[in-house]
Amino acid sequence: MRHDVPRSGAVAAQSNSNLADQLERITPRFDELTQRVRLGVVSSDDYNVLEEQAQGIARDLLAAFRGSVTRAARPPLYVSADGTKAGW
Repeated sequence: MRHDVPRSGAVAAQSNSNLADQLERITPRFDELTQRVRLGVVSSDDYNVLEEQAQGIARDLLAAFRGSVTRAARPPLYVSADGTKAGW
């Protein structure tokens, strides 16, 4: 199986070298998080801080593959309860 080609005919958002560069920029943050967890989680507040850092890393990983997530320019003002109708 080739790992350099997106599955299901999807088009890559960027070149492989740019993707690799973005992943390399995330690596030190992941390494730091791993090191802090290995030292031990001493409180629930510490755990929450580590979880927030992990979520930030996860967001950046997804952004590297899918591009940055932006809000809809004109979200609907109304969406029906069943999700089948919307109004602008």
